[in-house]
Amino acid sequence: MSGTKKPRDIRLDFFRGLALTAIFVAHVPGDWLAEIIWARFGLSDAAHVFVFISGYAAAIAFGGTFVRDGFGAGCRRIARRCVQLYGAHLLLFACGAALCAAAAALGVDYAAFLGIGAFFDAPAQTLGLLVRLAYIPTYFDILPLYMVVLAGVPVAMALARLHPGWVVALSVGMWMVVEATDFNFESNAPEGRGWGFNPLAWQLLFFTGFAAARGWLPDIRRNRVLVGVSALWLALGLGAVSPAIYGLHPDLNMLHEWFYAHADKPNLDIRQYAHFLALAVVTLRLVDAFPALLEADLAKPFVAMGRQALTVFFTGMVLAHAGGIAFALLGTGLLAQIAVNAAGLGGIYAAARIASALKRAKSVAGSPAPAAA
Repeated sequence: MSGTKKPRDIRLDFFRGLALTAIFVAHVPGDWLAEIIWARFGLSDAAHVFVFISGYAAAIAFGGTFVRDGFGAGCRRIARRCVQLYGAHLLLFACGAALCAAAAALGVDYAAFLGIGAFFDAPAQTLGLLVRLAYIPTYFDILPLYMVVLAGVPVAMALARLHPGWVVALSVGMWMVVEATDFNFESNAPEGRGWGFNPLAWQLLFFTGFAAARGWLPDIRRNRVLVGVSALWLALGLGAVSPAIYGLHPDLNMLHEWFYAHADKPNLDIRQYAHFLALAVVTLRLVDAFPALLEADLAKPFVAMGRQALTVFFTGMVLAHAGGIAFALLGTGLLAQIAVNAAGLGGIYAAARIASALKRAKSVAGSPAPAAA
């Protein structure tokens, strides 16, 4: 197999950077920009985009290692990445708790908003649960999800030796079992009994991206019928979530109520999954038609952030919590909005540039960093 390094797929970096930006905005309570993120225009949101791209990127970053260097080497790379994610998760919680303590000193009960009051009430017990991933508050649930689904990559690569269809069958089968049993991991958080992103269900979206990158799924972007059906589903999704549309007629309001009466995001609702796939089909069709859009100057910051996903996600979550505290103290007026968003978005972009510079310096020193996933 050739050792030539393939160029990065700018589409992955751009859309992952865009998703990370939306995730930051969505986690700042009171942010006006939350009115223009994905979730306001359809059934799926930035989390769906992030998980799918994470699966696609994992196939590129780690899948080749299994084929080129052997199963053991691939497992070691996955294990190292999972350890990184685990450490980042614990550190992120520590940063969130520290910000809550600082906010409490200023008279703001931000711990209640984050749902981590149990940590301050019984820190020793909660830390034990946190280390075992048995305490997953809602605002700290993406990294544990990513860690668990990434740990399933060796299983997928082993099954693919028999036939890639077994990977797809197992992934769909696990999702169906969750649908039938409602099984989830215990979170011990006040928001609910299970993880906010059930890994046994969301692995379907992760491995959809993984299978697409490995070439185990057919390329359906050029199927005009499918593109048309996808566009129709996106239109229905827009009508279901937009008050300006579903408020126009009782039948549209019934559509809105039906969608949300059956929504089950923790277990990867099939309507949201289908909406994301429709969005991917239409978006990739548009990107194929107008490839220069991703080369434009406005796209470059998102590409830069998408290339440093873990750093940007971590920084974004910390700054989102800091921004929420700032809004609690200053209000959510125009000046506060400008200040918080400028600091937050500027901060995650700066973090991406710094991380990129450090990796380049490491590479020049003769110790190239592994491909990010």
